[in-house]
Amino acid sequence: MTWKAMSAQRAADIVDFWLAAGWPQTPAQVQQLGEGIGWTPDDDEMMENGADGLSEPAVAIVSMPTGETASLNFWVTDIVRDLGDEGEEFLDDQYALVVREGVRRWGEAVLSDSGGRSAQWDHADGARTVVARGKRSVTVDFTTPQYAQVLRELGE
Repeated sequence: MTWKAMSAQRAADIVDFWLAAGWPQTPAQVQQLGEGIGWTPDDDEMMENGADGLSEPAVAIVSMPTGETASLNFWVTDIVRDLGDEGEEFLDDQYALVVREGVRRWGEAVLSDSGGRSAQWDHADGARTVVARGKRSVTVDFTTPQYAQVLRELGE
């Protein structure tokens, strides 16, 4: 079986793009900005990442009650439906590559093994990035400085 993944550099470049975006932004503003990295606006505060050719192109944009963007989540790998040893190895390798690139750019990560593996960075501007190795894919969740502050206040 052959699965696709964006390069670790591309995943980190996308995070760096959002770090530089200047927050707060509304979901509509995020959709406009996302066109700069090859994403296209979709309905209902979503975007589509057609640029990387992955099996799941949806990019979820989550907003806060204030109307500001809270976070966006995108896939780094195809969704691996038939895992097996080969699929597990593919996901483990892709996760390791993205985490290594994140450490190179943003410093040490807080690693977790609860409910799947993840690596978390809290950036100087207050934003948060989590790279997650889920059961069937590797994803990146970028949390805006405004919402990351809410999460910190909640002890998360």
